[in-house]
Amino acid sequence: MSRRIWGAMALVVVAMVLPAQVEAQPLLLGRCTVDNLSTSDAAKQRVEWARKCALNQNVGHPRAAFNTGLSSASGGTLKDYLESDLERNSVGEGSFTGSSFQVNTAAMFALYNAGPTSQALDTDGYLQWSRDSWRRKGRPLYPTFGTTSDIADDGNRQLFPHKDLANCRLYFDKESTEPAFTAFHVNGYCESACYTAEQEILFADGALPIREAMEALREDLITLTPDSTFDALQLQPNLTYSYTRELRDAEHTLVVITARSGGQLRLTLEHPVINGEGRIVQAQTLEVGDALVKADGTLDAIVDLQKTPFFGKVYNLAPVTTDRVSNILVAQGYLVGSVRFQNDEVGYLNRIILYRSIPADVLPQVERP
Repeated sequence: MSRRIWGAMALVVVAMVLPAQVEAQPLLLGRCTVDNLSTSDAAKQRVEWARKCALNQNVGHPRAAFNTGLSSASGGTLKDYLESDLERNSVGEGSFTGSSFQVNTAAMFALYNAGPTSQALDTDGYLQWSRDSWRRKGRPLYPTFGTTSDIADDGNRQLFPHKDLANCRLYFDKESTEPAFTAFHVNGYCESACYTAEQEILFADGALPIREAMEALREDLITLTPDSTFDALQLQPNLTYSYTRELRDAEHTLVVITARSGGQLRLTLEHPVINGEGRIVQAQTLEVGDALVKADGTLDAIVDLQKTPFFGKVYNLAPVTTDRVSNILVAQGYLVGSVRFQNDEVGYLNRIILYRSIPADVLPQVERP
């Protein structure tokens, strides 16, 4: 049986407000750089703040819940809350969750990969959803705001929550000195990055440290071809879609992975890596004796793993292609996932990417909420 790329993934059922125009994406990246939250905890706090403000400002009462009809892992069916509705507010004005208007659904999208969902009462008496801790996204998403629904609008000004999340107002400055008594909209969702500055990514003329590549705005990225197999990996010229970099230095924990050949990767804990079984896993789940995969398909056994503190900026990038396999790129000579795997909405952890002679009927199935 030939070894094929396993790329079948369940469709995402959550619709969130994101820029409609392709040209708006660089603007969103710029906004996210300014509105940078460098830790998962900070992103989680932003999401929880948005949920609480949505409930208190726009829903108003715990009994306003509607039945989604979806099964709850804690029994019964899941209940959610609508901030507004599309008929009278199609652009999401005044919404803390975006134009989906579904408060708990938006929080799950931002914080977790897909999976069984439980619910319980929060401290204000509203039903709140949760999932198992291991389903949390390695890099939570968090909403960023503007004065109009279109981030590309010349009149759109960026808005920020209170620096201490002390109230539900939005401000024109990050220091919370200039309240914005104006309409507001969710303009998109941000996430943070994964590589340290010196880690080398493969481009058309060779490997280049990711910081240098970003500063030079290098577009000539090299990735796997969409039809690559584990036995016949092929590289292709691709194009860089985006770079991300944290605005400020921050504390991180890195996994330093050393292979038998002497090669080494330095990544944040959640960075997606292809292992010797053709699976994409978080760097923190690797063990001594596992293997990394080189660009030519040969395996390089891991001989040492260390977790180490790091203070500084981390970086990431994504190609223009969106299929799973051509989002595998080469870092330090090894196959790793791009930022598009980082928050895969159906849960990338342990998904088989490089299909290795495993019958389809024994592959793990994606759980739906």
